[in-house]
Amino acid sequence: MKDYVIGMDGGGTRTSVWIADTHHRILERFIKGSVNYNGGSKSLADENLKDILQTVEEKGYPKENCRAVGMGVAGIGNPHVKDYILGKIKELGFSCPVCLAGDEEAAFCGAFDTSLGMILISGTGSICFGKDGQGNTYRAGGFGHLIDDAGSGYAIGRDILKAVVRAYDGRREATLFTELVFSFLKIDNINELIAYVYKHNRTKKDIARLAPLIEEACEKKDKYAQEILKKNVCDLTDLVTPVAGHMRGDLPLAVSGSVLLNNRYIYEGFIKRMKGLHPNVSVFRAKNTAADGAVTMALELINGGN
Repeated sequence: MKDYVIGMDGGGTRTSVWIADTHHRILERFIKGSVNYNGGSKSLADENLKDILQTVEEKGYPKENCRAVGMGVAGIGNPHVKDYILGKIKELGFSCPVCLAGDEEAAFCGAFDTSLGMILISGTGSICFGKDGQGNTYRAGGFGHLIDDAGSGYAIGRDILKAVVRAYDGRREATLFTELVFSFLKIDNINELIAYVYKHNRTKKDIARLAPLIEEACEKKDKYAQEILKKNVCDLTDLVTPVAGHMRGDLPLAVSGSVLLNNRYIYEGFIKRMKGLHPNVSVFRAKNTAADGAVTMALELINGGN
């Protein structure tokens, strides 16, 4: 069996796992559960990490042939979490070197062939990350859904739910979101909605699933949808502003994540506002995925960063 490396993109709700040979040829791809120890159950994250590494072996890749692991993981800013994950990987029998970084750094490695630029991620959560020509790094956002994640799928889903309950009790005018949310969740009334939202095992992913509903509401020119669109577009450009301010000059900005890649209204609104605020920033869709970036991180470990 030939040597291989593992790249993992551990986002807030799932983990994309790529296995590659030492020449960066991708051998396997699969999806497993989240290994975000900051944003969910520790025991579940443990189970998911174990499942990932067991699946690698079940697919015919012995642990002793793993040369390196690259992991981009949401919520890795907590040093205790970082040490715990590194220990857990070794405990599961993978004694090879591990490069463990934030999921934004893995996404950056996937997006750029050079070391200069910025990446804005808006999926379940949100963050902007940049690296200048001297290797200095800067970030804005990424502090989790309880206090941040502005412009994310979770934030949009939460705003949609606010629209529904405020229209229900008369604080705001009626909104198309009521019909859309009830249909999407297969419920009939506000009491069922509250029961859904506050169910004991409800996750931020469940709220973020509502975000695509803004597309249809914007198509039909719902007033509340227009407000939510404007608010979240502003929040996303606000994430870029401080990072771009640190770096200066003409800068490339890659965008990634389901909100920016799949929602036409959000993406077009973001592009328009960026042109007005930051004409020196050129925006493009990320070239490769964060999982591919994690593979690059692993290969740099065994190639001495070359």
